[in-house]
Amino acid sequence: MNLLKEFEEHVKEFVESEKEGMEEVHKLRIKSRELFSLLDKKHLFHSQLKKIIKLSNDIRDMDVFFYEYLDSLPPKYIKKLDLKSIEEPIRKKRAKRISSLHLYLRSLEIPQNIKFIQKESKVPFVDSSSLMSPNDTLLHKYRIFIKHNLYREKNLFPVNKKAVKTLTKIKDILGEIHDNINALEMLEGLKIDDRLLKKIRRFTKNKNIKLFVKFKKLNDKYIRNIS
Repeated sequence: MNLLKEFEEHVKEFVESEKEGMEEVHKLRIKSRELFSLLDKKHLFHSQLKKIIKLSNDIRDMDVFFYEYLDSLPPKYIKKLDLKSIEEPIRKKRAKRISSLHLYLRSLEIPQNIKFIQKESKVPFVDSSSLMSPNDTLLHKYRIFIKHNLYREKNLFPVNKKAVKTLTKIKDILGEIHDNINALEMLEGLKIDDRLLKKIRRFTKNKNIKLFVKFKKLNDKYIRNIS
């Protein structure tokens, strides 16, 4: 089954079954990003895929916040959080975002034939010495760049399995850093005790520093191997 047909069937099932779970949204985003990475920017469907990704961004952030970020905090911090007051406004916001996503997908016209591009990216891999911290704005752009290269590698023939494996690891580490930053920002926008918030902020930043060090080692090793 080709990528377009697979995407079409996934969207159809997503809409008809009124799917809204964390995993379902995540799968939709992955499939959208993969096609997005392989399409020419001038193509109309490229902008449509971009809108799907944009509409689902907040949904993904809220899901990560509830089902991954909060669970990653030390139990002593979780006990002090008023989870009920935190959950209610965010769940209402998520429901609205899901409705908007479903509405857009129902009107989406998926083309039957598209010529995919498999060109090398014009943006080079970055030596991590130029990235100063987990909060570096360049790191977010680099994360998107890594995703694009990963999806391109997965759709080349023959597939370079070693490259796919390494790029997936880099993507996952950068994704976790990004998710932690977004989740912390979400928490900072809620009514949380200042002392508790400072402790959670310190815990999150320390976690991201460790992930950043891990990323730098893996990224630089990959660059040396492809040079």
